[in-house]
Formats: sequence, C-alpha cells, structure tokens
Amino acid sequence: MLFVLSLLFALTPQPVAAHPTFVLPTVPGERWRIIQGYACGTHNAWDRYSLDLAQVDGPTYNAPIRAALGGTVWHWQLSSGTLILSHGNRLFTMYTHLSRAVTTQRGAYFEAGQVLGYAGDRGSPGIPHLHFTAYTANSDGWSGRQSIPLRFAEGYNFPEIGGCNQHGGRIVVASSLRDPEIHFSSEAETGVWYNTNQRIEFTSEWSGGGLSQAWNSEPAADQPQFPGSFDGYANLADAGEGMHTLYVRVWGPDGRQSVASFGPFGYDTTPPPTPASIPDMRIQRPSVVIVPWQPVEDEHSGLAGYRVYVGPDPAGTSTWFTEEPFVRTGLLGPGDYYVRVQAIDRVDNKSEWATIGKVIVAAPDSDE
Repeated sequence: MLFVLSLLFALTPQPVAAHPTFVLPTVPGERWRIIQGYACGTHNAWDRYSLDLAQVDGPTYNAPIRAALGGTVWHWQLSSGTLILSHGNRLFTMYTHLSRAVTTQRGAYFEAGQVLGYAGDRGSPGIPHLHFTAYTANSDGWSGRQSIPLRFAEGYNFPEIGGCNQHGGRIVVASSLRDPEIHFSSEAETGVWYNTNQRIEFTSEWSGGGLSQAWNSEPAADQPQFPGSFDGYANLADAGEGMHTLYVRVWGPDGRQSVASFGPFGYDTTPPPTPASIPDMRIQRPSVVIVPWQPVEDEHSGLAGYRVYVGPDPAGTSTWFTEEPFVRTGLLGPGDYYVRVQAIDRVDNKSEWATIGKVIVAAPDSDE
C-alpha cells in the first residue's frame, strides 16, 4: 500500500521543499546501473546530485527514457541531447545525452512515466548513458540552479552520504505505471466499403517495447514484429478484398502488452457481373414495355443497381438508373430497340455495358 501511495504522490508536482518522489526515468523491468554517482567527476557543481545510468543487460543506446514527474517541456539542447521539464514551483528535471526526443515543443506535457526520448551519447561520444538531474532554480529557470538529492517511488532513496561517487555501482529497476495505449487515425470510416486503398495509421503511448499488427486476428503475443517501434500504419489494399479489421499489439518497455482493433473496413475492386441475356421481346404494336432480367449478385459490397439503355444504338449508353432488375419503358414506336445494361455495386465498380436482348416493335399492318 505504501508503494502505491508513493506512485500516486509522484504523479503530482509537489512543493520543492517537500523533495518530491520521482519515478525512475529508465526502462521498467530492466536493470540499470549507476555508473557515476553524486559529488564526483562532472557531478560536483550545481548538479552535484546527478546520476549517470546505463543498462546492465542490454544496449543503452535508444532505450526509452521516461518522465520522472509530470511536467512540460521547458528547454531542448540538441548538441548535448538535453531535455528539461518544468514541474512548477521552481522544480525542473533534466535528461541529458538523449539520441532524440519524442517532442521538443515547449509546453508539451508528459505524464510521469511517459516516454519522452531515447538514450544516446550526444555530448558524450561513445558512452551511451542517461545523465539525470532534478534541480530547483529561480523564476528564469537558469539562475540559482541547485540539484536536490533523489528518491524514487520504486523504493530507492539516495541521500547525501558524503564522499565521491556516492551510490555509484547500485543497480535500480523501474516499475511501469500503465499498460500501453494504442490510438488509430484514418480517413476511412468503420463499416464502410471502399474501392481504393485506405491508410490506417496508429501510434502508442506508454510503449517502447515494439509492436505487431495483423488483419482480422490478434497478432501473436510471443514477440513483436517491429521491436522498439511505437507507431506504424497499414494499407487496406494489402488485406485483399472483403471486410477487414486491423489488430495491433503493443509492448510496453517492461513487457506489458495491450491489443486494440480498428474496423471493420470493406475493400472491393471487382465489378459485378453483367446480367445474363434474355430472349428478344416481340411487340405487335406501339406500347409501353416492361423489360425484366435475372438479378445480379455482387460478392463483396453488394449491388447498388443498374444503368439501362433501351434504344436503336447497338453501342448505346445512358444514365437511366434502376435498383430493380427490370425497367418500364416509355411508349415504344415501331422499330428495333437494344436493351443494354451495366451493373453497378455499392462502391461504384461497374461492369461493362452489354446488350442482353432486344425489343422488336412491329410496324402497323405488319405480319410480325
């Protein structure tokens, strides 16, 4: 219970005088070693209470780095890979030697435990590690800087104990605060059929352990297809024709997993078939004629209806549309009339125009 209360305490910025409890900024579930502690080497000025951290069992470079406390981006320095968060009440945390930051936009907010960047060696070539400092400063954020001793919600406390390289060599393991979250975005609407490719993009938070994606079934949970990735996309066309749902599984940096789905979406590029031929219709006198044909079925999006031409042109077309497999003509005078039909599905795939029969209206006094 005390541990849970400590985590909750870490989520809210506290007054500087309270010496707030942070969460470890390292990858949850993995062992990190303090390779340089307090009051030694470069940690012997205003940033006396700084820790340099490196992974014990894996590569430090590009390992996700988390916000130790909820706060907003206050400063980014590219040359040293330094991201500084402001937490209010003149309190700041500094993350240095990052290979890259998730965002450097001033004012962007990170929750405690949210990935803000990735470890690197900017400003310290060849030695990937995280330099972490929490400090107070005057209202300008620079003058009067003074680092503060660190303690972490995971139960690690690093007070001033005197001497050089205080707490150096200790191994720490961070805890995860939340399961990964997955967010989708697309111009495609669920439940709708399309005859053009649709791109579905997704991104994740509280992640960093990689992701897998699949159409119509959950990806396997053994290991990610794309280790280290936190966003991606899928093309509906790659799923083939039919109604499909996209599934994405994301791994958190500590192995936690979440699965989310987006869809279904329909993909249909095949035109419906042309109606079958019908017997020629012979009419003895000018008349209104009902011309029926066998209905057409569309395998995927379904049939919307038919465009129909009834006239003397053997290659004629028309915008005349009917949802039913028949038409009622106007008054037809003597002559030969070609019945031409084009089937259209619900995503506007169209069959070729085809003559399926003729209406032959006899002239007056004709023997026909």
